[in-house]
Amino acid sequence: MKKTQLYTLILLSISVVVLTISLISSQYLYSLAKENLWNLKLESGERETREISRLLQEQLRSGLSKTQVINNLQISIQNTDTSSDFICMYNREGIELCHPNPALIGIKIQEDNSQIKRIKDTKVNTLRVLLQKGERSNGLRVFPNNSNRSSEIVNIYPVTGTDWMVASHANISVLEKQLSDMHLQFVLSLLLSTLIIVICCYTCIRLIYRKYQTAIDFEIKNLNDKVSELQILNIQLNTNLEKLLNHPKNPVAKSLSNDNETLKKRILTYHKDELVKLDTNDIAYVFLNNGVTYINTFENRQFNSNNSLDEIIRWLDQTSFYRANRQFIINIRAIKTILLYGKNQLKLIIKSEVNMDIIISKNKVADFKLWLDQ
Repeated sequence: MKKTQLYTLILLSISVVVLTISLISSQYLYSLAKENLWNLKLESGERETREISRLLQEQLRSGLSKTQVINNLQISIQNTDTSSDFICMYNREGIELCHPNPALIGIKIQEDNSQIKRIKDTKVNTLRVLLQKGERSNGLRVFPNNSNRSSEIVNIYPVTGTDWMVASHANISVLEKQLSDMHLQFVLSLLLSTLIIVICCYTCIRLIYRKYQTAIDFEIKNLNDKVSELQILNIQLNTNLEKLLNHPKNPVAKSLSNDNETLKKRILTYHKDELVKLDTNDIAYVFLNNGVTYINTFENRQFNSNNSLDEIIRWLDQTSFYRANRQFIINIRAIKTILLYGKNQLKLIIKSEVNMDIIISKNKVADFKLWLDQ
């Protein structure tokens, strides 16, 4: 695999894993933030109505009239923004006593267009009914007959000693907009974090891989240098050996010359029950299979022999025949192609069909080349 493909696969894998985790995390954080914001609005609304109710009680105890207390509250909330959340006050009959919009003061709540879904027991009541009970309550306020008006989170708290009910309202659509913006920020921040993590991981992996690859390349270079040195030494050794053997005063050379006298022009072999006289020039190769020696000719005829490969190679001309390995003796005229094979090995393709690969091991490559070059 190429380095570019490897880096690309690593980058894609890291991106998919980190992005998946980020999306799952963002969804979880969004759900958690939504729940926390909902609870926060309920708690803050309840706390706000309770504090205002106590403040109104203190004003009444200090001797202020109800009218003056109502006016003070109206002044403090008048013209406040009602698009998100606001405070108002009703009496138990459902009439607006205080509201940020003064035009609504004195108007009675429509009974059929203001329903409260309680948070704790999930019961549905009208806002008029809850006000009439005079008890603290909270829930989700919906408007069945007014689809253009957003739902609200409502907290109601009574003012002790009066028929007043302080109410806080939080617009659901505004909360959802806040949640949507928050979710978008979550997603953007997580995507940015994902990008940073992917780039950092990719950079680290590339640096580690580069360092590892440098070490591997250095080792390979050292091994190639050593192999080259061994090949040079092997060639020098074969050259010196050849010179030594060809020296006229060398007794080994004399023995080899005596062995050359044993070369045969013909070899006796068998074909079924027939004794065959086979010319050595007609032999393409000799091979050993399952302990049986076979002699194949250039005419693709095959004969059996009772002799071993060691015996047969001594009978053949060493300039024309070569002992390729433990299984094959090859005639130079039978070699069709010589291929590079594996690490510093050669593979012989001969003119006749052979069911086995003829491999020259790396230890014999130099000797084989000298044989070809003689």
